[in-house]
Formats: sequence, C-alpha cells, structure tokens
Amino acid sequence: MAEDMGETENQTVLARITASARSERKAKAMKLQKALRIAFAKVADALMDLPAAVLSVSIQNINGEDIETALDDAQLQLILDGPHGCIGAAMFAPVVVGAMIQQQTIGNVSQGPDPERAMTRTDAAICAPLLDALFERLPTLLDEPDEVELIDGFQFGAKAHVARTLALALDASAYIAIRVTLDIARGARQGEVVLILPTLEARAEQPDEAGMDPDPGAASDGADMTKLVMGLNADLRMILCQNNLPLSRLNALKVGDTLKVTPGVFPNVQITTAMGRILGRGEVGHVDGVRAVKIMRAPLHAVRPLRRVSDQPLVDMPEVEVLTASGRRKTVPREVDASAEKVADASSTLPPIVERRAPAASDNDIDKPFPVEDDADDTTSQPALAALPGLEDAPNLDGLPDVNGLPELDDLPDLADLPDLEMQAAS
Repeated sequence: MAEDMGETENQTVLARITASARSERKAKAMKLQKALRIAFAKVADALMDLPAAVLSVSIQNINGEDIETALDDAQLQLILDGPHGCIGAAMFAPVVVGAMIQQQTIGNVSQGPDPERAMTRTDAAICAPLLDALFERLPTLLDEPDEVELIDGFQFGAKAHVARTLALALDASAYIAIRVTLDIARGARQGEVVLILPTLEARAEQPDEAGMDPDPGAASDGADMTKLVMGLNADLRMILCQNNLPLSRLNALKVGDTLKVTPGVFPNVQITTAMGRILGRGEVGHVDGVRAVKIMRAPLHAVRPLRRVSDQPLVDMPEVEVLTASGRRKTVPREVDASAEKVADASSTLPPIVERRAPAASDNDIDKPFPVEDDADDTTSQPALAALPGLEDAPNLDGLPDVNGLPELDDLPDLADLPDLEMQAAS
C-alpha cells in the first residue's frame, strides 16, 4: 500500500512538471497573431521603407455560404492562388492603398483619407508584392504545423471587380478571416487588411467534391484539366438589333405583335456576355434548317504580322517577280538627259563674265569710296596723304623735344612723409 501511494505521488509530480514545461513552451511558441505583427512590419519596411505597426489581429470563422457578407465592394478585393487549387481572398482598405501609393510616389504619407474612388488594377499591382512577401515570410516564423499549413503556398492571383464575383470564386465550405489593423507612418493613417483563407478541413473535402486527386502531392493531369475547362458552359447572347420604342407602346405589346427589324443587320450581329460586354461580331445564317451565327474572325495579319519567308503561303498576295539587271530602268529618264544637254550648250554661248569696278574718286568728291584697282597689293597706286584736302594746314611735328632730355625725378619727396588726410579732416 505504501509503495502504491509513493508511485502515485511520483507520477503526479512528474505530470505537474511536464504540464508546466508544456505551458511554458506554448507561451514561447510563435503564434499566428505574433507572427503577423512581425511580418507586416518587416515586409513593409523592406519593400517600401514604410513604417507599419500591427495594432490588433482578430480571427473569425465564416461559413462558406455566408462568405459574401464578409466582402466589401469599397475595399480593394484580391484573389489569392493557394496550394493544390485552393482559392483565398485579401482585402485592403482604401486608406491603406493610398498610403502605399504615396510612399512609393512622393516618399511620405499624408494624414487623412484620400478622396473616394474605384479601386483599379494599378492598385492591385502595388499591393501584390506586399502580399507575396508576407506569405513567403509567415511560414518561417510560425511554430505550429497547422498554422504553417494554413498560410503556406498562397500568393497574389488577380483583382476581383465586385464582391459577387469574388464570392463565386470562393467555393470552399468554411473559411478563416484574419483581420489585421495597421498603424501606418507613426499614426498618420490607420486601416485594415483582411486575409480570407479556406480551413484545413474544407481543403480536405474540396478535392473529393471537385473530382480531383485527393493526394495533395499528386501532379495534376494536363489533359484532364483541359477536358474540365472545355466542358464548362459559356453563356453568350446574340443581339440582332436594337429598337427604340415609346413606353406607352411597350406597355401595349401583346402576343402576336410584330416589330420591324432594321434592314441589313444580319451580317452584323453582336456577340455579348451576360453582363453586356461585346466579345465579337457574327453573321446570321442557317445550318440544317435552323438559325445559326457564323463568328467573324479577324484576319491573321491583323493579329500577327507576316514578315518571314515561311509566312509567304499564308499571305493572300500574288508572287512578285525579281527584275534582272537588264530589265531595270535607268534612274534618269532620257528627257532629263536631253534637257541637261541643252542647258550645257546654252551655257557655252554666253558671253564671258566681266568684273565691273567703281570709278576713281576725284579730289573734290571726298564722300565717294576709294577706287578699286586691279592689283590690290600694289601700294604705289594709292594716293599720297599730303594730296588729301584739308591736310595742308596741319602743324609740323618735327620741333617737339626729345623724350630723353626730360629732367630726372629723383628729387621728389618720399610718400611716407605726406600728412595723414584723415587727421586733417578731423582737425
């Protein structure tokens, strides 16, 4: 009895020690919330030099049927491609998108929200590197295998236009919504980023429902995927023409009434989607007694230019014969040559060009220019300066004293003995 009591007491002590160690390990383990705080801050700083801090992280389970209620058309909605065909979603608040744009364009973030506008694909391209870097860093920080499997393998896929389109792509039975509240640029802005990922249980059910290989490591067959895609239904509408009717006549329409069709519309039928987007045009005809539409395809040269020699059979043009050297025309027609010869003959009969010179200036006509002689280098032909009018009365400069006979200037006083001008002014 004493031995049994001692063994029970020892087991209880060991259990308490093990439980204490297990709880301490769990406290030190990197959870998803803590990993998101670290990852968001480091990724934003490394990619954009943007100070970002996580204020709060909340996790919510959402049923697959209610996934559309968790989506918001006012935010930037993105589709995430996951492992083994899983689809997730991400949403960025407009204030977060505006802060990222400002940081990458002007280098700082202003306070206050941006004007309301529709999110574009450019916004998605700016946020895509942040998402990819986030999903690449998070698995390296997490310690729990389930959380690693939940996050690992996702990346940016495409931008969703509206919440309804995104909800149709999210076809799993259950999802986890991770809401991360960010503080950007040290209090300049605060916004929310939401990550919506399918649960592990929903991923295990999805391959069986889609008829795919349940083994996650098995490679998908390209032929089966082609059959699956080609077997999908595509609803198209053929619009023959459009008529404008008054509302009163439209309300008065009944069975048996006829509407006039605009003449010449059969060769120009619009092929549209259910949303009204025009995909192409066609021509109405009949096949085996039923009406049909023949799609009008653009010619091949409108899509891909045909410039190579191998593309010659596809070009609907006659063959061009190569001209030989004997079959080539002269570059200058004969008429031009004849006219050139006439110009040469006419130039030979012209009189020689004689250089005309100005007449010589007289003594009384001083305003006229000097005459130009045939030999410009001959200085003897130039008129003497004494013969010019008005120079006879000029004084004779021969009586000027010689510069060498000037007195010496050694008797000048020293400049240092001059009185101070400032002192005289003060006195």
